[in-house]
Amino acid sequence: MQSNFFRRLSLVSVFAFCLAWSATGQESSLLWKISGNGLEKESYLFGTIHIICKSDFLMDERITSALESTEQLILELDMSDPQLQLKMQQVSMNPGMKYIQADMDEPLAKSLDEFLLKNYGAGLAQLGVLKPFVLTSMVLLKALPCTEMESYETFFTTKATAAGMPIAGLETVEYQVGIFDQIPQKLQLDELGKMLSENYAQNEFQSMISTYLSEDIFALDQTMNSNGMMADYRSILLDERNQNWVPKIEEAMKSKPVFVAVGAGHLAGEFGVVALLRNSGYTVEPIR
Repeated sequence: MQSNFFRRLSLVSVFAFCLAWSATGQESSLLWKISGNGLEKESYLFGTIHIICKSDFLMDERITSALESTEQLILELDMSDPQLQLKMQQVSMNPGMKYIQADMDEPLAKSLDEFLLKNYGAGLAQLGVLKPFVLTSMVLLKALPCTEMESYETFFTTKATAAGMPIAGLETVEYQVGIFDQIPQKLQLDELGKMLSENYAQNEFQSMISTYLSEDIFALDQTMNSNGMMADYRSILLDERNQNWVPKIEEAMKSKPVFVAVGAGHLAGEFGVVALLRNSGYTVEPIR
């Protein structure tokens, strides 16, 4: 049960669900071409959503052709690491295997326990050792209005592996988990409570999917700037990570064309990957 969950969902993916909708009118796309600044060959940047219904999975020739024209796949995490699933499970537990319900108010504990029992066949007595953001991810996973799901990271990893392309990660599982350890537990539990509210998670997910499929990364960024915990902790959840990623991407592009696939929420904004690459002298163009 848990192993299937961890195969599907990156540890930071829960916050992809915080995205909603608006319009900016700016030229936008999920796929961007990177050229210039001394690069011999073009590289590509793609914005993912970590989990999506199979019927909504956006994949077309421009994306697959871009991947096939490169020589290395770069993801947030190295999904080809055979120890990745084990590492995810190990770092998702509360320190000392503490049961989190002791820190919840009674209504939240009751609602969460009932939800977990209904949807996963195990309640807080079994799953209460998991950190709040993992439990929130489990709630959001059930917000998908489908039983068949797809993952961009898994799709790209499968393609790259079949083609013999090397795969690299921009950060480690331990680093990702450390981000959430910097956010007060109470605030994370408050967000978890929201997700358990009637239709809240479903409405958030449907809105986010609509914006994602429109490929409007600037609308996603605007929403994140005004969305509770994501807005309050944007610096550590997005901006600092983007600034850490870009030098690694630059170094990789020097020797070979690469295909970089990271959460779509990382692309736009003043400290988004698109702007940071442009500020470093690269030409970054949307491909529609």
